Amino acid sequence: MMRKIPYFVLAMASFCGTAHAQVLAKVGGVPVTFQEVVAADPAAEKDVTKRNEVLVALINRQAVLNDAKREGLMESSSFNAAVDQAKESIAINLMAKNYSAAHPVSDQQVAATYNQIFSKPAPAQYRIRQILVASFGTAQSVVADLKNGQDFSNLAATISEDQSAAVGGEIGWQLATQLPAPIFEVLKTLKPGEVAGPISLPQGYVVIQLMAIRTAPKPPLAQVKGEISDDIAKQNWINYVIQLRAAQGAQLIVPISGG
Repeated sequence: MMRKIPYFVLAMASFCGTAHAQVLAKVGGVPVTFQEVVAADPAAEKDVTKRNEVLVALINRQAVLNDAKREGLMESSSFNAAVDQAKESIAINLMAKNYSAAHPVSDQQVAATYNQIFSKPAPAQYRIRQILVASFGTAQSVVADLKNGQDFSNLAATISEDQSAAVGGEIGWQLATQLPAPIFEVLKTLKPGEVAGPISLPQGYVVIQLMAIRTAPKPPLAQVKGEISDDIAKQNWINYVIQLRAAQGAQLIVPISGG
């Protein structure tokens, strides 16, 4: 099994001039060159370790390609169909890229969308911590211990089976949509500092404590500008495709049946 290419072979590829055409390996008579290695990963030009990794990957790739040719795979109908499909996908992606380049999203569009999104009342966020255990009885004991003054963080670190045990059961600020429905149904009846449980979940039983409630902070425009711009560009492309359909008289010959 090939694991490492001799260093002296790789070192030869670091020379300039004709070294860029240096053959580093042959697989079934097919050369793998330094130029191909650098084209696959430019970092391999100066990083010998990276060069080694890329070279091995290209050798493996060429070995598979050689075997595919031996089996006549590249002359098969399934191969040609896959190539045609790949070409169509590339053409569509290039069309989308060209359309976006010709119709850039303006700062004004981004700002207008930002204001539209964040002009609505911000949802509430809940800071909570939890203790997850396997049985209902254990969860009841946790509730009793908390009522008797035991520290929530210490109990969570000691007995909770959730990954949040390492931080005292804290799972940070959560929107309602980020929480399991059974937890949120109980959570919205609590005041900060109150504890509730056991709550049944698929993974066991949980005891929760509401630590605080706040309005979700409004992110600065600079923080979400890229995401908003991408969303607008995607929607613009979708609208353009719909226009193309209409212009070309697209119609369903066989109605789409309901699922």
